[in-house]
Amino acid sequence: MFRRIFAVVSSLACATATLAAEDIHFLVEHAVESEMDAAYMALPWPTGRLAPGDWQRSVDLAAAHTTTAFMRVNGSVVAAAAARGVGARWGYELMASYGEFSVSGGDGRVPLSSRFFGEVPLDLPQLADFSEVRGTQRQLDVGAAAVHERHAAERAFSTQLIAGLLLERVDITPLRMDYRLVDGADAGVFGTLAYASRASFVTPFVALQQTRPLAPRWSWSLRAMLTVPVPPRTLDARLTGPQFDSSTPPAGRAIEIGDPFVVVGLAFRHRPSGLEIDLGGRAYYAQAESASHRGVDGARVLHVAWRHGTG
Repeated sequence: MFRRIFAVVSSLACATATLAAEDIHFLVEHAVESEMDAAYMALPWPTGRLAPGDWQRSVDLAAAHTTTAFMRVNGSVVAAAAARGVGARWGYELMASYGEFSVSGGDGRVPLSSRFFGEVPLDLPQLADFSEVRGTQRQLDVGAAAVHERHAAERAFSTQLIAGLLLERVDITPLRMDYRLVDGADAGVFGTLAYASRASFVTPFVALQQTRPLAPRWSWSLRAMLTVPVPPRTLDARLTGPQFDSSTPPAGRAIEIGDPFVVVGLAFRHRPSGLEIDLGGRAYYAQAESASHRGVDGARVLHVAWRHGTG
């Protein structure tokens, strides 16, 4: 089953991005999108069965780590939600989340190309040594969803179909790194490479959750969600060196960010305390990122929550 899900994730990513050599632009794009996916993994869910007129409340916390060649991204996400039943089979959920990720890294050697710049007085593409990676990525999501519920009292489980919309903002303060060309006519030339973005998305999503009792004090929830951030937004690049400063032209080709992503989770909740941990999502995220974002060689997310309500 998981292999099929990974294949869907990979095909969705390939349909929205042009595959290219794994140069520095390619690796940075996929590091950025991997952290967007981590924020989706941390989105809140209803506790389970909704009761008309009653509120369910949720506070979610997640920690994420991604490595892409010599780059490392570490961050956290905090989210909150409230869900309410409005009838025997319907309800709604309101949610918000905020994630902040720091980008760092050691030394690495990958190709540097000129495909997202204007005129560059360098012999490119060439291998380059990169160092001193630094930057910050922030993501704010606010959204609402309708919840349609089916439940079987004799089996004590509920199935929820959830459809909603997120308003997203992704801010990348200049993500900078130093470079020195290794090969070509300009070997030895050095300078700074930087990326920045202020991207807004409207992201529809559809999700399915089934919650079942596991023991007198425990329940488990199997989950899947498809998110589609639209439209694709740009990650602008800037290259500086001896007596030149070149950026992505306003009407030129830019790096695009914002891929569809499939979230899968298997969460276990201790009903008396409301504490929940998504062990299935932790296992899934590492495999999904390697399948959908080539160049990502390590990805982890830990998602825990406190959920209080009828479920």
